[in-house]
Amino acid sequence: MSAEAFTVTSSDLTRLLSPRSIAVVGASDKPGRIGTQLLDNIARLFPGEIHPVNPRADVLAGLPVVADVDALPDGVDMAVVAVPAEQAVPTVARLAAKGVGGVTLLSSGFSESGPEGIERQAELARIIESTGIRVLGPNCIGFMNLHEGVMANFAMSGAVTLPEPGPVALVSQSGGFASYLTNASLRAGIRLGYFVSTGNEAGVVLAHAVEHLVERDEVGTVLVFSESLKEPETLIRAARRAHELDKPIALLKAGRTEEAARAAMSHTASVTGSSDVLDAVCRQYGIHIAYSMEELIDLGLAFQDGRRAPVGEVAIVTASGGAGVLLTDAAASSGLEVPAPPADAVERITAVMPQPFYGSIENPVDITAQGTASPHSFGLVLDAVRDLDTFDCMAVVTWQGDYPSNDRIVETYQSTDKPFFVLTTGYMEKFQAAGVPMYLDPHRLMRSLAAVARHSRRTPLDEPGAGATRPVDLTRLLAPAAGRATMLEHDAKALLAAYGVVVTRERLVEAAADAATFAAEHGAPVALKAMSYDLPHKTEYGAIRLGVRAVDVDDATADMLAEVARRAPHAEIVGVLAQEMVPARLELTVGMRRDPVFGPVVAVGLGGVAVEIMAAAVLLHAPFSHEMAVRTIADLLDGRITSAARGLDAQELSQLAHTAVAVGRLAIDVPEIAEIDVNPVCVHDGRAVAADALIVFERTGDAS
Repeated sequence: MSAEAFTVTSSDLTRLLSPRSIAVVGASDKPGRIGTQLLDNIARLFPGEIHPVNPRADVLAGLPVVADVDALPDGVDMAVVAVPAEQAVPTVARLAAKGVGGVTLLSSGFSESGPEGIERQAELARIIESTGIRVLGPNCIGFMNLHEGVMANFAMSGAVTLPEPGPVALVSQSGGFASYLTNASLRAGIRLGYFVSTGNEAGVVLAHAVEHLVERDEVGTVLVFSESLKEPETLIRAARRAHELDKPIALLKAGRTEEAARAAMSHTASVTGSSDVLDAVCRQYGIHIAYSMEELIDLGLAFQDGRRAPVGEVAIVTASGGAGVLLTDAAASSGLEVPAPPADAVERITAVMPQPFYGSIENPVDITAQGTASPHSFGLVLDAVRDLDTFDCMAVVTWQGDYPSNDRIVETYQSTDKPFFVLTTGYMEKFQAAGVPMYLDPHRLMRSLAAVARHSRRTPLDEPGAGATRPVDLTRLLAPAAGRATMLEHDAKALLAAYGVVVTRERLVEAAADAATFAAEHGAPVALKAMSYDLPHKTEYGAIRLGVRAVDVDDATADMLAEVARRAPHAEIVGVLAQEMVPARLELTVGMRRDPVFGPVVAVGLGGVAVEIMAAAVLLHAPFSHEMAVRTIADLLDGRITSAARGLDAQELSQLAHTAVAVGRLAIDVPEIAEIDVNPVCVHDGRAVAADALIVFERTGDAS
């Protein structure tokens, strides 16, 4: 079976996460045991068959017990396993032999615990691969599916009041943090329908769970907490599908710093990758990035009612002038508009204001404290603002407490399909019960509302195969570098030119006289470069001369080669590259590196010497379309790359985007390439020309 086919199949988790029958291996009735809490949790809601497994009991939680796994009926959908690690692997094998569809493996003592645990997890992985059984964990806290009454976890005791099953799903690698997030989400008013803890991910990985949940009709939003990421292509596929289905995914990534990444490695024994690359991939495929637990919860709250705001023009109704100003500031910093209501609307709002009126009809609409004392007037103002087509979302300020005006807020929320957020001084059950999104901070409210607006304005994603066309003579173009660590600049640019990149006019020669001939034919000063496989970076060895006239080529070549001989006596010179001098209003760079998680990532940023001074770049996960490259590059330097007086014009932006697409496609076509640097790309007068290029191959057989 191909890797792609296996990952698609692995994301079908119906029997695991929506079982009709459950076995509890390690069930108990002794206080304080995980097996006791597990069985109590499952028996609490589950309407299907439950089979406790325990060799020393006949009845547990009022249910008949089977002595061991072999005594289970055939074809049980899911088994929760809470036994010591040394028993867990053979137990999973026996469950697979009984036709069990999935296992939630809570046991610890696997890859997180040292060499013995690593080998134990490897054996578990072999069983999963050979049998096809779905395994969640090990070293996880289980999962919750309230839509079908499955509480297969030990994170929530019977004392916790469960919400009505809602449209938000939470997926987390960390079990303890999943429990924390779940409880924090419920306190904030999020109506969770699922949480899934993936733990060490010997079988089911985080991306499988996300892909499965996106396809569920009862799921409208997926929140994700990730320490590391396996099978990134599955997450990207899930993001594409979620984008198509209008189901937001929000992701909080731990391990952003180098120190935190090491901590994540010790916790999950997984590769963490670059957080900058992950952020870029999320932006490219429409995943919303959260930078804190509060922001992840805020996004879940913002998206759970499914409302959209394609324009992002906010009406603010407040009884506090200061709060209204703070919300206005927060809206502007989040990219939202707070326009004044039209003149005829002002008259309608004024007519329903409490009299005498001392507030403001501008936006924010300040009804003052006297308005909240009159719930009838307050409701009329809310309804008048709600009905204005000028605004496609609303933010309302109120106070915690049993005020009649808060009842009117609920009524107005329920009477509109516009996003309708409330800034309040404390969480209120009244709002939670009605599903009204509540926020305690103006900036958190507006950032969340801005995320809804961005999602509402999303554009179609690239097709997976987007990118430049593979040249038919690729093998011939790569041949000069066979067995080498790098390509000569001339050969690298010939390869890029085959993908449609505009490169400098140039000639690789063996003698200075031939370089002089090229300069004379060119009719303008040229650049001279000493070509050597031993000098991938030429400047530091004096292997470049710029602006050389035809009459000076002989002397300049001799001087350059002499300097190289002094500074790099090890270098074998294979020729001299004579090249046109390209004017540059801007110097940019296009490069490619392979991220350990996501693979080829293309960076476009400032080039020339500026790349050493200011690390300003945008990132794109390959492959990607020309349109995606244009949109992403246009965001460089907060959009100033195109909006500034000497920024890119449309033609230059298009050519630069094509170069980025070509570099990404080349990286896909030739996986042996480790790095590509096209620097500088000289931009001037409607052209973007690659003036230098370096291609580096993966090292093989390196004894070090």
